[in-house]
Amino acid sequence: MPAHPTASPDDIEMSSIFGALKRNASKLLLTSAVLGGLTFLALTQIAPKYQSEAELAIVARSSSNSFPDAKGAAGPDSVTTKMDKEAINTHVRALRSTDLLAKIAEQMALKDKPEFNAAVGPVDKADSIMRLIGLGGPRAGESERDRVLNALRNQLEVYSAKESRFIGVRMTSIDPALAAKIANGVAETYRSTLASDSVVEIDDQQKVIQGKIEKLMPEVAAVETDVDRYRREIDSYKGGSQNIGLNEQQMSELTAELVRAKGTRGEAEARAKSAKEMMKLGSADALPDVQKSPLIQNLVQQRVRIERQISELSASLLPGHPRMQQLNADLAGLKKQLTGEVNKLVDSLEKEAKVAQGREDSIKKSLDDIKSKVVTNAPEEAKLRQLEANAKAKRTELENLQTQLEGNRKKQDTRAAPVEVKVISEAQAASVPVFPKKIPLSALVAVASLIFGVAWTVLRALFSGARSGGVTALPAKSKGKASAAQRAEPVLASVPATESTPKAPVSAPTVASASTAAESNIANLVRRLVAKRPEEGGHRTLITGDSNSIEPGAEAIELSKAIADTGVTVVLIDWSPSGKGIAGQAGIVAKRGLTELLSGDISFDEAVNRLPSSTVHFIGCGGSLDETDSDIEPDQLNLVLDALDEAYDHIIVSGQHEDARFLFEAIQGRFDAGILVADGKKRQTVLDDPAGSFLGFEVSDIDVIRFERAATPQAISQRILRAAPKNGGEARPA
Repeated sequence: MPAHPTASPDDIEMSSIFGALKRNASKLLLTSAVLGGLTFLALTQIAPKYQSEAELAIVARSSSNSFPDAKGAAGPDSVTTKMDKEAINTHVRALRSTDLLAKIAEQMALKDKPEFNAAVGPVDKADSIMRLIGLGGPRAGESERDRVLNALRNQLEVYSAKESRFIGVRMTSIDPALAAKIANGVAETYRSTLASDSVVEIDDQQKVIQGKIEKLMPEVAAVETDVDRYRREIDSYKGGSQNIGLNEQQMSELTAELVRAKGTRGEAEARAKSAKEMMKLGSADALPDVQKSPLIQNLVQQRVRIERQISELSASLLPGHPRMQQLNADLAGLKKQLTGEVNKLVDSLEKEAKVAQGREDSIKKSLDDIKSKVVTNAPEEAKLRQLEANAKAKRTELENLQTQLEGNRKKQDTRAAPVEVKVISEAQAASVPVFPKKIPLSALVAVASLIFGVAWTVLRALFSGARSGGVTALPAKSKGKASAAQRAEPVLASVPATESTPKAPVSAPTVASASTAAESNIANLVRRLVAKRPEEGGHRTLITGDSNSIEPGAEAIELSKAIADTGVTVVLIDWSPSGKGIAGQAGIVAKRGLTELLSGDISFDEAVNRLPSSTVHFIGCGGSLDETDSDIEPDQLNLVLDALDEAYDHIIVSGQHEDARFLFEAIQGRFDAGILVADGKKRQTVLDDPAGSFLGFEVSDIDVIRFERAATPQAISQRILRAAPKNGGEARPA
């Protein structure tokens, strides 16, 4: 039967809480008002502080790289360097440097102001009070310069905005004008310092660049002369739009010409081959070249005309007729002439193919000659390229230096040095102090004190009875006067169960004797438990109080006897790890029991006893776990309970609230029913288990019952003891 712990809400009886708050409302409000007023008076003794802020922008400085990108359109002045986070942090640290702050302190005579030099005097009344109690004033051994710089550094804040190049210079002072003046002074002094350093740096660069130019100019002239001289020696010249060598240019042209010659030769050979094949087949008239020839086309037309005449005259003239003979002779002559013209055309195609082959061979020979020349001059060409690269590098370096020299000269003429820091926002004198905020702070103290007072009042109310979980006992004077007829009959109530668990009928309250009332309600409980008993195995019931102040032993004993009277076997287990069980209430002398049974020191026969005047078997709690120095193993507990399931129809376990909760959690809620004994005179609070839970655990298959009693446990115990034998001796083992 799985069980899961749930958090129960706090038991706050609103009537008690509101009553305590109502009684202490005037004190709480008065205390809050007094504390708020005292805070306001204390803050008035502190000199107000004003804050001013100047903003700087860190811009990328002109690059000093002597080799800008030749392909780019921008000059060296527009080439910017990447401003990384480390560079920004460097400026932040530099703005708080000792030298810079010393200049500001000297320019503004901060040593004469009490705010920065404690030796001059107190700043305000609060400072005067601190000096009187020995907590203020200048420190011994500290120089005036150190005092001023430390005070200035403490009141000056320099920060950089995240993911930006902006730096804020924030100054706090009791004088708003002085705060703005110091913030602007720090920003402007730092900017001018960097600007002057840049001008000096440019002058130094000019001298270095001029020296490099004077040294490079003769070197460039010498290497370029060497290149021209060596090119003439190896007869390697360049030309064309690409400015490449003549040999390379000729190789490129011959290669293109060779490709065209191969194409022409292939086309001519294909035409000649096709003409020969068509002549063999007798269809030379279909050749494209034949159809393009005017002479052949004229002969073909004449042949067609003569053939038509022969066809027309053959109908009226015999073959031997002179006209027919003449036409046949003309036709034979035309065919012979036509065949000769076609043969001439085919011969011309073959000659054209041979000419194309010859041209291709000639180009190949010329190309091979140039290749041989290039291979022969390869070492010289490599040396020439090396000389040219050296000359080009020298020339590029000289041009870059000359460009940079000209740019620096313009900057010198205009004194327009590259600025690295720009002041984008000057500090202004503030009109509203940033500290102290008298009204907000006073209100905050008043509200905080009120909240603290309310919390303290609520806690006191809770601990004084709003969360009382014990049984409300009758006053001593009324105990003897309360009669059985004045007590309400105990009511059996249960927490709503599942649909398959019908609620037991609850009898209406009646005026009867204490014994009769108890038996009547126990009978209802017995009927419910007996009805829930499974067909196989035993029915486990855990009975406990709804708090540690309620002892469920009397109800457990009475319930066990009542169930046994129905003719079933019942065993009552006293669960008390501390060793303080209910054996005394049951009229049994305490002896070894469940603790020793779990540890294996005794057997079931030695652990089981019988309740006096009943067939109920009883297993006492045994010794304390602390005294026996043994631990409870859940597996051993389950084995013992499983064994009892086989031997008894009902197993009833009784224990106090915390002990029962420990057992319930240890065996993972393996019970069929759970009974919470509650005080009938105490109303149910939100701390009680909600529906579907038992001992703070969510349960699903357990019949949870709330048994409210009216009679005190002492009365029930006395009734049980009166029914037990007077000797109270040891019960006979079962």
